[in-house]
Amino acid sequence: MQRTRLLDPLLLALARYFETGGAFWYTPDAIENENVDACLAELVDERSVIQDSAGAFQLSIIGYARYLPRISALRQLKHATAFLSDVN
Repeated sequence: MQRTRLLDPLLLALARYFETGGAFWYTPDAIENENVDACLAELVDERSVIQDSAGAFQLSIIGYARYLPRISALRQLKHATAFLSDVN
């Protein structure tokens, strides 16, 4: 549960940067905790994310292909939730 709660927003942020052409890197905020670091380390280990020498992260082509179904589902859920809150 913890990994999923951390993974979903990370994937959305990483995908947003990746889809801009890969020119931007995601740098975690200083306030983020060791659980986020552990989640990012897992993504690096599975080659889904690349880490540069300055500590910034970028979704790899492998990671984008692997997680695109999940990223798309998260985006659809976000839009559906926003729509339902507007209806109520």
